[in-house]
Amino acid sequence: MTVLDEQTIAQLVEDDRAHLLHSQHYAPQHEQPLIFESGKGVWLTDVRGRSYIDGLSSLWNVAVGHGREELAEAAATQMRKVAFANGYNGFSNVPAIQLATKVVDLCYDNMEALFFTNSGGESNEGAFKMARFYWNLQGRHDKVKLISRPRSYHGSTLATASMTGLPPFWKYFGPLMPNISHTAPPSNPESADEPNTDGETAEWLEEAILREGPETVAAFIAEPVKGAGGIFTPSDDYFPHIREICDKYEVLLIVDEVITGFGRTGKWFALEHWGVQPDIVSIAKAITSAYIPMGAFIVSDKIAETMKNLPADAKFMHGYTNSAHPTAAAVGLRNLQIMEDEDLVGNADRMGQRLGEKLHAAFDGHPHVTNIRRLGLMAGISIVKDAGTGEAYDVAEGHGAKVMAHMRDEGSVIPRIINDELLMAPPLVVNAEEIDQIVGAAEAAVRAVTGD
Repeated sequence: MTVLDEQTIAQLVEDDRAHLLHSQHYAPQHEQPLIFESGKGVWLTDVRGRSYIDGLSSLWNVAVGHGREELAEAAATQMRKVAFANGYNGFSNVPAIQLATKVVDLCYDNMEALFFTNSGGESNEGAFKMARFYWNLQGRHDKVKLISRPRSYHGSTLATASMTGLPPFWKYFGPLMPNISHTAPPSNPESADEPNTDGETAEWLEEAILREGPETVAAFIAEPVKGAGGIFTPSDDYFPHIREICDKYEVLLIVDEVITGFGRTGKWFALEHWGVQPDIVSIAKAITSAYIPMGAFIVSDKIAETMKNLPADAKFMHGYTNSAHPTAAAVGLRNLQIMEDEDLVGNADRMGQRLGEKLHAAFDGHPHVTNIRRLGLMAGISIVKDAGTGEAYDVAEGHGAKVMAHMRDEGSVIPRIINDELLMAPPLVVNAEEIDQIVGAAEAAVRAVTGD
């Protein structure tokens, strides 16, 4: 750990404001940025030497924790062998082949092949292109549309931002991509299934397909848990019914497991909770625990078989220079070995149960907290003006931001806040004591901000 002097820190802050455009950039948020210097396990340390629990695995992605020497060694060993290996036109490399085989083995039983990307957004855009490619190969040239969900997040490219069901990602970037639409509340809500925790039911999808015309819909994309939209979990019958609807109307099911894949929910992949198999899976983040950027989309045996027998004029013209990068693949292999050796999927289940129990003990009956939800090691609560009526605070009052600041400054925990939704998803290596600190910091912060 290196503690920097105040003059050096001040220069870093000045240079940050002057030269670095951040993700979701808004200049006032960077007047006094928290600048990290190092990390170990679930802990992050800033340039002043203060440590914090990384309550959201940075961005849902540091699964095995910070400071893993094994991953640094895996990267260095591979880098000493070769800088890069072209994956185009009949070329490949050993770690990429091995990682593809490993990921397919860990994933749903019907998955057979994958395409490596550099991020979750690229994975989702590639999955959509693959869906269109597949239907064109079947002669179904009108099946070009994608349906997604409100409160979903699928990326920030123009296509994936259009898939994303969060309006702030659309403003100032319009017009959005055509042929991408979202589900909406049904016209006959009395016939809806038991709702999930943000009110959506599978019926919303069926109405959207019928609205667009089944013959025009290529795919439906959904996160098993709406992550950046607020950690909203589905009812137990939601995805089984979604699978039935997709089969009924010949629509491919793309499951966005960029956040939920590789153990986050206490299963290797989240739809295992409901016994459902998708047609395409998008992954990223935890495949390398973020030590090196990498993602992929994985396709079912049905789609993979089609890819093995392409017509001469139907090459899959999609690619990235760094797809299947050998160093990223080597890190991914070592990362997955750590997960298996340390039973981190099991730990996510156990610590997730503790997280849920502690949250209920702290907030059940609280006058300003509702909708305690959790799946595996990801959980959220809603901070409201009146839990009895469900009346929300005015978001402009900033209760959520105040809770986050209190947790950081007084509790040494960094969570995620989406308006007044408090979200928690620490690294899969978290222990019981650290879980208790996260919940204790949340309880103290809510009490301080709401007065109860």
